[in-house]
Amino acid sequence: MILSIPTLQFTDFVVFLTCGVVLGCCWLLRRDKVHHLFFGASFLVCAVMSVWFVDFGRYGSVWSPLGWSTAGMLFWVGLRLFDGRPAMTRYMAIFAVLPTGVHVVLDLAGFGAEAINTGSTIAYAVHEAAVAAYVLSTGTGQSPIRKVIGGSLAMIGVVICLPLLPVSIWSPEVPIVSIFVVDQVSSILLTTAILALEAEKAHAALARQALHDPLTGALNRAGLMRTTETDDRASGVVVVDLDHFKRINDRYGHAAGDHVLVRFAKRAESILPVGGRLARFGGEEFVMILPGHDRIASTLFAERLRLTVSRMPIDWNGDVIRLSVSVGVAWADRGISVPAAVEQADKAMYAAKANGRDQVRVA
Repeated sequence: MILSIPTLQFTDFVVFLTCGVVLGCCWLLRRDKVHHLFFGASFLVCAVMSVWFVDFGRYGSVWSPLGWSTAGMLFWVGLRLFDGRPAMTRYMAIFAVLPTGVHVVLDLAGFGAEAINTGSTIAYAVHEAAVAAYVLSTGTGQSPIRKVIGGSLAMIGVVICLPLLPVSIWSPEVPIVSIFVVDQVSSILLTTAILALEAEKAHAALARQALHDPLTGALNRAGLMRTTETDDRASGVVVVDLDHFKRINDRYGHAAGDHVLVRFAKRAESILPVGGRLARFGGEEFVMILPGHDRIASTLFAERLRLTVSRMPIDWNGDVIRLSVSVGVAWADRGISVPAAVEQADKAMYAAKANGRDQVRVA
């Protein structure tokens, strides 16, 4: 089978254009996802370059490294926006101008076409390697999807250097055909991987919603049980109820009540020991699990929490809301499950409320 260079150039254009249109439509459907706009623009620039770039595998004009590096930079910006990071850094700016800068400097210095092409090619390969390095070194849990993206970008950086190799065992068209094939395969992989990353991110958000309280960000009941079901260590269990919370809602409004709940959760998390877990069980009731804490350590923590809350009033629109908590403490071990210990601590908490509130009771 003979692969025609003009045919490959046309299919390159079609693939780039298709990927750009697909990602552009994703942005039109969700304008808040600006990263799709940059991904789409990157592929559309590649589509233009694939038609205009007639010096196959070479950078004879300064517009070649400028166009291809612009496409790569747009893709990099899209990745950073997807990750919730600033669009551009000084580090990125250096790589953005590197291919064009090398071309211009070598040209002004009087180097020949071969030297300019070699320098521009290597500079662009370094640019692609920098984007690949960013993808492979960033991201929670190092998703295998990010590895596909990083690997595709790295492969582009490798294959564009093939025409520079002094190899006589293949015809001059082989490196050029390789560039086109890798361009098309990597474009399909990159577009598919971007959409897969978006789906992965949405799934993670849904999973977090299912296990976390949307107001405070603490675990919910299901989330707490999920995180403790595989932990067989003895643990302290602390149940906390905010005293007279209804009065806060009645006097200051429900927005103030929500603010108090959020502030309490942040304070509780700030003093949780390493490995400790905080959950909101509903309303103004919270549960904390303290792995490795015995009864004494759990009781001391509960008292520290009570004092921290009572000594730090909460500001709300110029008013000062004073808060106290009633706390129940129990202990989970191999004989008492976490749910059973939560029930015991809950009863101790109600005993604290019945006995005057703002105190700690141990089951």
